[in-house]
Amino acid sequence: MLGRWLGQQPFAACLEQQLRTREAILEGTGAETLFMVEHPPTLTLGRRGRREDVLWSDEQLAAEQVAVCETPRGGEVTLHAPGQLVAYPVIRIGRAIREHIERMAEVTIDLFGQLGVDGVEFRADHPGVWRGDTKMASIGLHISRGVCVQGMSINLDVAPKLFGSLVSCGIPEIRMTSVAALRPEPLPPIAELAHRWAQGFAARAGYVLDWALDSGA
Repeated sequence: MLGRWLGQQPFAACLEQQLRTREAILEGTGAETLFMVEHPPTLTLGRRGRREDVLWSDEQLAAEQVAVCETPRGGEVTLHAPGQLVAYPVIRIGRAIREHIERMAEVTIDLFGQLGVDGVEFRADHPGVWRGDTKMASIGLHISRGVCVQGMSINLDVAPKLFGSLVSCGIPEIRMTSVAALRPEPLPPIAELAHRWAQGFAARAGYVLDWALDSGA
C-alpha cells in the first residue's frame, strides 16, 4: 500500500484525488493508497448533511476563510481545519465495512495513547472516537464497488472557535475537542504523527507501507 503525506491541501482537490485513485484501482491501473493530509478550514456536508447545521453566516465563514463543500460520504456536517490530521485509506474493503471503521478507530486510540490521552473509546452510534461526552475524531466513508474513499479526522490542535461553526453529527449537544486541550506539552509535528498513524494502520490491516512525502500535486 502506498502511503502519502500530502501536507495541507484543499478538501475538494483531495477528494478528487481519492476518486481518481479509486477508479484506477477498479481498472487495475493503480495501487491502493493511504492519503494523510491536513485541510484548510472547511465544513463538509455528507449525504445527510443539512445547510442549517452550518451555524455561521456566509459573512462569518468568509471572514474566517472557511470553505463549505459537499462530499459523497455518509453522515452530516464535519469540520476540517489546520491542526486536524485526516486519514483517507483508498483501499479494497469489500463488505468488511465495520471492520474497516473499527480498525481506523483502534489506530487512532493507539495514537491518542502515545500522546498521553487516555479514557477514549470508539462509539458506533455516532461513529468516531470519544472521551466521555466529547468527540475527538470523526469517521465518514463512501464505498463504491468495494473500494472506499474518505476516512478519519483526528483533532490534534484545532482552533477551538472553529468548533462553533457547526452542529457536529447533527446533534447540537455534541462537544468537540483536541489533544492539545488535554496535555500541556507541545505536540510532535503533524507529519510525524501522520507517519505513525499510517504505520499503525498498515500493520493492523496487513499491508506493507511504502511511505512518501509529497505535495500531492
